[in-house]
Amino acid sequence: MMNRFKLAAAAIALLALSGHAVYAASPAGKFCGEVISYGDYQDIQTNLSVDRDGKIVGSYKIDGPAGRTDGNIVEKDKKSPTDRTLIWTDKDGTGLVSLHFSDDYQDFKAAWGGSNNGRFDPPIHSWSGTRCPPTPTP
Repeated sequence: MMNRFKLAAAAIALLALSGHAVYAASPAGKFCGEVISYGDYQDIQTNLSVDRDGKIVGSYKIDGPAGRTDGNIVEKDKKSPTDRTLIWTDKDGTGLVSLHFSDDYQDFKAAWGGSNNGRFDPPIHSWSGTRCPPTPTP
């Protein structure tokens, strides 16, 4: 029993010394990517967090030809830990986002759609994100 404890302690110490920390995978974070908007690919930054009920909430910023668009997203359905349906809202309207994370939550591929007369259109427009690189500190 003591040998197992020593082996586990040694493994943890080795991980700590190697500079690799072990974190639970989570959808929370800042993602940089592209979205089809105004008929073309636009840069988008998606900021996600997880509320105390385990639902994804967040915001996004699109840099497009008409300037910047800020919006909000909130989870509607959780099909699995990596497959989520969210609702987006911004100055142009509202709609659904069907989002699929990689197993390690380092990136996602999604599709979004608008709405018409209060009914959501099928999500068919591309939206993607990869964790943004850390911002350098001076």
